[in-house]
Amino acid sequence: MTTDGDREDVDVQEPTHPEVTRTGQAGRTSQAGRGGRVVRILSGLLVLGLTGGVVALAGTLPASPAATADALPADEVDVAAAAGTLVCPGPLRLPDDSTSGDSAFDRVPVAPVERVTVFGTRSGTVSLTPLGGSAQALDDGATVLRSPTAPVVVRADPVDGEPARVAGATASVVADGDLRGLSAASCARPASNLWLVGGSTEIESSADLVLVNPGATAADVTVEAWGPAGPVDLGSGATQLVAPGDQRTLVLPGVAAEQRRLVVHVSAAGGQVSAYLQDSLLDGFTPRGTDLVVAGSAPAAELVVPGVVVPAAEVDDPDAGALRLLVPGEEDATVSVRLLGPDGETELPGAQDLALAAGEVTDLSLGGIGAGAYTAVVESDVPVVAAATTAREGEAGDLDAQPRLERAWSAATATGGGLLAVPDGTTGTLTIGAVPTGVEGEREPAATPSPEPTEGQRPDPDAGTAPQGPVVTATVRAYGATGRVGEQEVEVPVGSTVRVLVADLGADVTGIEVVTDDDPRAEISWALLATANAADGPLLSVLTPLVDTEAVTSARVREASRLGVG
Repeated sequence: MTTDGDREDVDVQEPTHPEVTRTGQAGRTSQAGRGGRVVRILSGLLVLGLTGGVVALAGTLPASPAATADALPADEVDVAAAAGTLVCPGPLRLPDDSTSGDSAFDRVPVAPVERVTVFGTRSGTVSLTPLGGSAQALDDGATVLRSPTAPVVVRADPVDGEPARVAGATASVVADGDLRGLSAASCARPASNLWLVGGSTEIESSADLVLVNPGATAADVTVEAWGPAGPVDLGSGATQLVAPGDQRTLVLPGVAAEQRRLVVHVSAAGGQVSAYLQDSLLDGFTPRGTDLVVAGSAPAAELVVPGVVVPAAEVDDPDAGALRLLVPGEEDATVSVRLLGPDGETELPGAQDLALAAGEVTDLSLGGIGAGAYTAVVESDVPVVAAATTAREGEAGDLDAQPRLERAWSAATATGGGLLAVPDGTTGTLTIGAVPTGVEGEREPAATPSPEPTEGQRPDPDAGTAPQGPVVTATVRAYGATGRVGEQEVEVPVGSTVRVLVADLGADVTGIEVVTDDDPRAEISWALLATANAADGPLLSVLTPLVDTEAVTSARVREASRLGVG
């Protein structure tokens, strides 16, 4: 279930044109054979550098079947470490009160508190630059940028030939009004294809799509959307030109009105972009949650959604949270969902061998399962996209007819270790799930299974707190302004999810690193539940990590016998 993004296939053609395709193997280096091939390889790498690097080309140039069939076996070479780029979401877009006719009513009576947190474990020079603003350097391994006026671009230089390891997060806290909530997200690598699963454009909902181009060339962006009844015609909103170093906002209710459930696909040509949705919901005067919907995993037959933390709720509770699914292709799907929780594996009621119509966005209720932290595993016979939303109830305000609600979206992610920044001013809880691979490891189980294990290997109450089945281990490291401040070995029973309080890892933690032990029996999927306190109830958001397996570290280079780019 890891994301295969750590290597590229390159056909070095005669005379000069490169062709790039993705492969799914881990990066390894092999020596070129004859001197002539060495020249062709170096020429191909030079062309790659001149056209913007392996990362940029990989998102836009598909493989040519004819060229692949005729090509010689590929040689693998290291890709020189390049500067890394992350884009952090900008400040919340405030509602327009100019047409309300009531100057005494303020829809956002409390100013948002907005910060960008960045930390690194290895890097050269690191800069934080709001679009149109001045750069700020990363200080002593961690920096907090307060009150940014625009999305922030983080650029990190390699060090000693190794790519930088830097992560960041944006957080906006609004304690009252229409945008009440904690809206937080990890800073993301720009890409050519982005899938945003979440949001709504029904009455009293808002969904603003923000496109950010951190590059030096204009990006021609195509936007697609799906709703409960299928694909949505966006009219003129389907194409957006985003200038270099600029952003554009598409107000989706204006081009895709009355869509209770929403999925958005963003594809870019000419440059790579970052994209996110600002999702907000009202019920009359009662705020029902604001959060950022960020890009998740591309369509796949198996997806993992971490950080699904739910309270106890009835099956028919409309505020129980939901798992959102879409089959973006033309073929219907049969889908099954497993939830890996604190007591092991649990089936989501009604989500086994579920028939999904192609093109229709579906929500599956998370009601009827016990309170706790879960990792959702979605398995389908055709590619799907997925995300989850969860909610917390607060107290009613003076003008509210019902309790206030806070919501958080969790995106599907790749598995494996990586980095994640802890938003400044929040309290964090890590959720770490061990997703079974179906492969039997060579090592003995770390704990003896109970003689009569119950469903999901629920621990025997007489056996204490020791795991009752095989476990995998993850190393969690905490970082602050002065470097590493704590480390903990976390054992996760296979098929379950555990929680780790960030406060238990050290004081003033600004970043987390998770290192996995490559156990063949399970893969680690993790996220951060960030919370902030408000007078009328808790505010929350879920942040996903920058996973190491998504980084490009090497290229596969081979000859091709035809001209042009496939």
